[in-house]
Amino acid sequence: MELNWLNTFITAAEEGNFRRTADRLHVAQSTVTLHIQNIEDELETQLFDRVGRSVQLNSTGLGFLQYAKTILENYNESIEYVARRLQGYQETIKISVATVVATTYLPSWIREFRKVSPETEFSIEVTDSSSVITSVFNQECDIGIGRIPVVQEQLESIELYNDPIVLVGPRGVSVRNERELSMNDIFHENLLFTYNHPLYWDDLLFQLRQHVSNVRTMKVSKVHVSVEWIKEGMGISFLPLSTVKDQVEKGNIDMIPFPYFSLPSAHTYLLTRKNQNKTINSFIELISRGEFTFKRDQL
Repeated sequence: MELNWLNTFITAAEEGNFRRTADRLHVAQSTVTLHIQNIEDELETQLFDRVGRSVQLNSTGLGFLQYAKTILENYNESIEYVARRLQGYQETIKISVATVVATTYLPSWIREFRKVSPETEFSIEVTDSSSVITSVFNQECDIGIGRIPVVQEQLESIELYNDPIVLVGPRGVSVRNERELSMNDIFHENLLFTYNHPLYWDDLLFQLRQHVSNVRTMKVSKVHVSVEWIKEGMGISFLPLSTVKDQVEKGNIDMIPFPYFSLPSAHTYLLTRKNQNKTINSFIELISRGEFTFKRDQL
């Protein structure tokens, strides 16, 4: 059975129409029909039910689809493996990482490690902190980096750094008609974007409401979305310093001094299975040293 037959079969299963399959694969419709017929002849069974101009997998076709996908995935992975070896890569470190870390510290960590280990490549899955934990538990990655701590006997958890939380708003948010606004005015005139981080918001909002009445909030579940909306003048938020430092330095958003109580820090954790190999342990050692993070007073 040829691989291009399997690719045609999988595409036809997704499209449900041989003409659309031909358009997608840039081949003649007769070629699609021939590939499907070849597979069915070899398997000695029909895989599709024809309904007018559409096709639909029957029960046998549905079962075979999973095997066809696995065959193509294994083939592609084998080709990629050989290509990596030819390029000099000897080992791959698989990392599942929260978006906020992937867009701040992770690039510098990888860049520094590749200086001492250029034969190591990285496979990065960017997701949320809860999914990072799941990925580590399911052994889908070598290292997980996220914002939620885990205590589990089979796992090693390392706190990498504390990211100070700061209050930020649109450029010029503290001034109206050349008049400096009070903190209460700032909160009353702006939406507060909340719950863009998995841990600190409940306590922070409880304390805030002891000082500011009628705080108007909007839940925005992603830090980078909050930052973009703040740049557009849509509201304010309490965010990890690492996620806003660049925009503050560029003058796109303002950091607002917050007088009412000490703001928390967002903690970042590395999760990994115990007894990893030498290369993975070397990478963990590099990022655990904390040489590539910064603190609140660096702005």
